[in-house]
Amino acid sequence: MISYSTLQDLVQEQGLLKKIIRQKEAEISRAPEGSVLVRRYKESVQFFFRNSPSDHNGTYMPASERKRAVALVQKRYNRRLLSAAKRQKKAIDAFLKAFDLNALEKVFEKEGPLRRQFLIPAELPDAEFIAAWESYEYEPKAFREDGPVHYTQKHERVRSKSEVLIANALYQAKIPYRYECPLHLGDHVIHPDFTILRMRDRKEVYWEHLGLIDDAEYRNHVLRRIREYEKNGIFPGTRLILTAETFRAPFHLGIAESMIGEYLC
Repeated sequence: MISYSTLQDLVQEQGLLKKIIRQKEAEISRAPEGSVLVRRYKESVQFFFRNSPSDHNGTYMPASERKRAVALVQKRYNRRLLSAAKRQKKAIDAFLKAFDLNALEKVFEKEGPLRRQFLIPAELPDAEFIAAWESYEYEPKAFREDGPVHYTQKHERVRSKSEVLIANALYQAKIPYRYECPLHLGDHVIHPDFTILRMRDRKEVYWEHLGLIDDAEYRNHVLRRIREYEKNGIFPGTRLILTAETFRAPFHLGIAESMIGEYLC
């Protein structure tokens, strides 16, 4: 199944191809007339100017015309690149015009509620997928009896005020998440602060808030955990969100909302 992120990549590639096409068309229009043959002679390279394709031998271009010769070499490359870019863009244009990310889901929905109860869909609709993901039962990390008590809008207990901000921002954005759900990384089990369902590609994303970054021992622990994520193919900026705060630079709601907008919407 093609994901939303793949479609975004195609749209980005489409824009890049448009830019290349405009650039190469402009360069070709400014290039010298004619073409050039390039031949090796002993230890050097020689250029021969051609007025037309029927001119098979060309006219030798001395060193004083090297700049024009190089421009003609570039011109041939630009023409071939332009042709390839146009073919690629045409293919992407046609695909994006015809492709519907939700086509399979629509087939299921059109069957109607009476028939749907007897069907096994190829892919669950978003609402059912979220419901199934949220129904997963797990044993969260235990709290210390003397630990601070903070509650979110979902009435779940978390460990800090900053985690309250993150949890509430996710809740307000209607983004499904689990708090401190166990995650197996190789031989280790960790409890990410938040395990999040990113619906645009239906992948799990992990959010770690580094709330004691002033403390050297805590920093070393955090670095080891990040390395563990990376060894298991989970990298910051893709499926790992990292936020931090210090005594002088506290965390605030705006940061949480920016992270959600950048990585999860």
